[in-house]
Amino acid sequence: MDFSELNEIEQKVEEREDFSGEKVRPLVVFFPKDEDEVIRIIRFAKKNRLPIIPWGQGTSLTGAVSCDKNCILVDLSKMNKILEINDIDWYVRVQPGIKLIDLFEELEKKGFMLPPDPASFFLCSVGGAVAESSGGMRGVRHGSFREWVLSLRVVLPNGEVIKVGEPLRKNRAGYDLVHLFVGSEGTLGIVTEIWLRIIPIPKRKMVMIAAMLKDFESAGEVIVGLRKNKILPELSEYVDADVVKALNKHLSANLKETEGGMLLISIEEDSVSDVLKVLEGKAVDIKIAEGEEAEKLYSLRSQAAIAVKAESNKVFYAEDIVVPVSKLPEAIRRLREIGEKYNTKFYVISHIGDGNLHPNIIIEDKIAREKAFEEIARMAIELGGSVSGEHGIGVQKAKLMAEQIVKHNGFRVLDLMYQIKKLIDPDDIMNPDKYVELAYKHLTSGGRSAI
Repeated sequence: MDFSELNEIEQKVEEREDFSGEKVRPLVVFFPKDEDEVIRIIRFAKKNRLPIIPWGQGTSLTGAVSCDKNCILVDLSKMNKILEINDIDWYVRVQPGIKLIDLFEELEKKGFMLPPDPASFFLCSVGGAVAESSGGMRGVRHGSFREWVLSLRVVLPNGEVIKVGEPLRKNRAGYDLVHLFVGSEGTLGIVTEIWLRIIPIPKRKMVMIAAMLKDFESAGEVIVGLRKNKILPELSEYVDADVVKALNKHLSANLKETEGGMLLISIEEDSVSDVLKVLEGKAVDIKIAEGEEAEKLYSLRSQAAIAVKAESNKVFYAEDIVVPVSKLPEAIRRLREIGEKYNTKFYVISHIGDGNLHPNIIIEDKIAREKAFEEIARMAIELGGSVSGEHGIGVQKAKLMAEQIVKHNGFRVLDLMYQIKKLIDPDDIMNPDKYVELAYKHLTSGGRSAI
């Protein structure tokens, strides 16, 4: 392929790998430094019918950035500026390539915060977090990125630039196109500017409660108890006993090891006694941490997936199911049953406060690993939940997403999603054969009975 007309745009020929181990082998990797270069790359790809894959920092876990040798990878890491921090209208405007941790640090200097904090915040880009509608540990109170994106500039697959939304808390003009692009996994265009809502750093005193639980089932029971008592934590995270051991082994965490693992709850100081009442009879050991000690616990939870990956050299699947909070005890019980069925342990990491469970499946046999993965997702569908809360769909979960949508919403909803993709990307060049498109094809290639 002759890329000579784009020679002045920085480019390399190289292979990559995302966080899940998915190999990425593009024809070329472009590093645009501004929106104009993105437009030129997209127009070239359209003219030559070449697939385009946007790349943030490669923290995807579902194959959302996978591509073969006949694609262009657009690495947005050079577009990494903070363009504006508005301290009256309370928004920040950024380019997509800025790392989330760098944005957090700059906002903190100004006395502001952006609450969504995916566990990969120290690695991932803001553009990637928007494309995946990433969640995180503060999601139980503040939601995912979907709740914090106000406006976007997007280069469409034909090279046209649009701005959707407004940097306003209230805006009822037209269809909500902002949230069509948030979570679209790079299948509808390339985002070049992002307006995000920010809030002042709260002045109230927060404390971290680290409860080492007596058994696995207690985790779900405690969260249900918090809900029944109308307690809304800033953060409620869970790692099971095997993850605690991995943290101790690989990150020198020095955590107490119990059969039930660790539940972390961040709460206002005046609500601590209410949480402790819910924990009665469920915890073997309880520690109340503040300041640096609380930050250390938060950091350990953020790095839990890294500890799990270090624990095994085998390929692992990071599951990402969501169930209604009322169904957490049943979901946790059934997770244990599935683990026993496949003679494995799942290394459960969880944003448990909003029902988001991440069982990490480490089974050497690929077929057995995939069967366990699908069985867990179908359990979530059966319980009225979702096959993904924040990791997204990519190629890994397309068939399962089709099952969920057809069962909960009906085929027509998936059909509408597919028609939107075809309307915006008729030449099918923008991150093709993934997500909605692949889900639709799974369903229709063999008739609806295919799933």
